[in-house]
Amino acid sequence: MKRATLAILSVIAVCSLCFAGTVSAAKAGYGFSISTGTTPTFDGAVSPAGEWDDSYKDWLYNGWTKSTSFFRCKWLGAPTEGWLIEVLTDTTNNAGDNFQFSVDVGQEGGAAPGANDFLINCTGHGTVAVFQGTGTGWGASSAAVTTDYIVSQSIAASPASATAHWIIEIYLNKQGVFTMGMSNNMRMAAYDASTGQTVMWPPYSSANQPDTYGTGTTDFTMVPIPEGLTIGVMLTLSTIAVIASTRYFRKPKL
Repeated sequence: MKRATLAILSVIAVCSLCFAGTVSAAKAGYGFSISTGTTPTFDGAVSPAGEWDDSYKDWLYNGWTKSTSFFRCKWLGAPTEGWLIEVLTDTTNNAGDNFQFSVDVGQEGGAAPGANDFLINCTGHGTVAVFQGTGTGWGASSAAVTTDYIVSQSIAASPASATAHWIIEIYLNKQGVFTMGMSNNMRMAAYDASTGQTVMWPPYSSANQPDTYGTGTTDFTMVPIPEGLTIGVMLTLSTIAVIASTRYFRKPKL
């Protein structure tokens, strides 16, 4: 009975560490990993069909609920990064639609964007603007040029859904004006004006508060990572496995 109680308390403690808010540089329990992959064509379409299959994948959230929408990311070398975002629930091209992609370059966190943080804002599937952190908010940036980033968008079908939906592809030059390191924290959100719904990653995060971003790391082992297996989930599963092993595989009594 004592062993069972200790096991339950241990799992609860780990879950609390993973999913409760903590004083840290990012949102606890949410992380992504970038491994190397082939360079896709940044045209706002998933073509050829398998061009993103070699990348990390995770889901966007509607509140605390995982939606069908998702993002993919991979390291392209040189050094550059590639991102794919598919908002499967947004099937219309509305002027009020909005997508935000913000990065905490130094992984310092904070209650407001720092001077080296940046935000890419897409409005109405056509207008793209880049902002830089000011220490208290965001200010328009004129430093970023076309060699620093590419943002391509379309309403089209993909291998993920035969129904035409919002597809966004982003290319980032990590040694350009953004001066990104190997590991950077990130937050993204997509707003659909036709439904009033916002999906984001991590859940309940804010572009204006880097403390709520997810932790990003570059995977030098190049081993594929299961879809959506975040840091918090991996820690919880590992702990449960250890507890189970001590419960069922302990030395038998003689």
